[in-house]
Amino acid sequence: MALAVHSRSSKVLAIFSNYSGYVRLTYAFHTTAQHQVDFSREDKKPRTGYINGLPEDLGFDDYQAAFRSKSRWELARSIAIIKMCTNNRLVDNSLMLMNTGRKVLGNRLFDSLAKPTVYGQFVGGDTPESLLQTVVKMRKMGVGPLVAVAMEEDTTDDNREADQKYDRNLATTLQCLDVVSGLKDPHPMMQTKLTAMFPAKLCEKISQHVPHPSRSGHVVMSVANAIQNGNEIKFDFLSEDEIADLNRGLSRIGKLCEAAVKNEVIVMVDAEYTYLNPALNLLTLAMMLVCNGRKTLVYYTYQNYLKGMTEYLQSDMTFVHEHNVGFGTKLVRGAYIDKERRLAQTRGYPDPTNASYRDTSDTYHNSMNTMLEGIARNPDRCSAIIASHNEDTVAKAVNRIVELEIDPRCGSIFFGQSYGMSDHVTNTLSELKLPVYKSIPYGSVEDTLAYLSRRAMENRSVLKRAQREKTLMWKALKARR
Repeated sequence: MALAVHSRSSKVLAIFSNYSGYVRLTYAFHTTAQHQVDFSREDKKPRTGYINGLPEDLGFDDYQAAFRSKSRWELARSIAIIKMCTNNRLVDNSLMLMNTGRKVLGNRLFDSLAKPTVYGQFVGGDTPESLLQTVVKMRKMGVGPLVAVAMEEDTTDDNREADQKYDRNLATTLQCLDVVSGLKDPHPMMQTKLTAMFPAKLCEKISQHVPHPSRSGHVVMSVANAIQNGNEIKFDFLSEDEIADLNRGLSRIGKLCEAAVKNEVIVMVDAEYTYLNPALNLLTLAMMLVCNGRKTLVYYTYQNYLKGMTEYLQSDMTFVHEHNVGFGTKLVRGAYIDKERRLAQTRGYPDPTNASYRDTSDTYHNSMNTMLEGIARNPDRCSAIIASHNEDTVAKAVNRIVELEIDPRCGSIFFGQSYGMSDHVTNTLSELKLPVYKSIPYGSVEDTLAYLSRRAMENRSVLKRAQREKTLMWKALKARR
């Protein structure tokens, strides 16, 4: 059950060949039978003196260290933009305002105004060269890149037009993966949305019939076989046209998996809305079976504002480990809570979200502890990125890493924050030599307009709690006068 890995030339890769300076080993997809691992063993990597160097009480108050890489202009810009993002009316109308500005000012003038302001705050670049400049600057601070393809899924009723859109998005995703592989990071990683390559309407229908994929292992296996071998599959609950859409979508995902394995790039799959997530979970678990035999390359995003998420994560991890491959997670609190609650109220089903922020934090910390304990037992088969801007959560994670004697350099545990936000958290972790990454959108001003608007709406609650970060930035700005 191994797919042949084909070489693929790329203009983007050629640009980065001067920076890589080494030959990357590639390998074909692996079957689960080839990698038998005994998960009952309690073997742990030896404790290092590095663990003893981590503080028991982690603080985030050193504003001079946190913002030393920022110029006075960048600090002032950050303060102003974070303030703007707390204005609900402005955020809700952000896409309309940006589109209007483009029409009135024209592409060139609008781009010249956007790049040093909102775009420059939240996007890493629009070319491989500009992205590399951002990455080099981050690396000086000890921070790695988690590159995000800035694409938005927009449905269409025309199947031919939809397929063309999905094929273009796949090409963009593969190009981004090539860019990431050329950045010469020890753990190259990117995040993507499967609904950019796979019909959302089909995800919704699959989700209705397969609500918890890891409890329907035969379905996951059939999808994994289709991704890996190109076999066509059928589901009784789908029409002939939907089955055709399914198999074309799986073919695209197969190409993504092939490229990820060939280039050894970690792919983190975004979760979205609850009516789509079971299908996205199904597809990602299948991708894990295909890609995670030798190294954990595929991660799924677990939204901990949802009730029962820790148990859902544990079920998925058990299923994946039963097939002797690695399990990867991206842990987030979540970004769609307002819409989820409105949908539940409108459609008359129970609210799937936790009742309070405290409940969400408890769920997050339980999920985080589940993953950290798994990493402590077997770092070769458990991996997680703790994607949080919350100081308390990050401090708890560091303390638990110390308690479990996990070597942070094992390549299985990472921290992550969004580019343009929570630099005081990111840089504090970097000062401790902990593996920390920034989620960096990559794309042109025009391509990232919808992405930036959605991010503003998603991160509204985070930005509203950014008063402490603004205070620290003000202190850093005043200290330079």
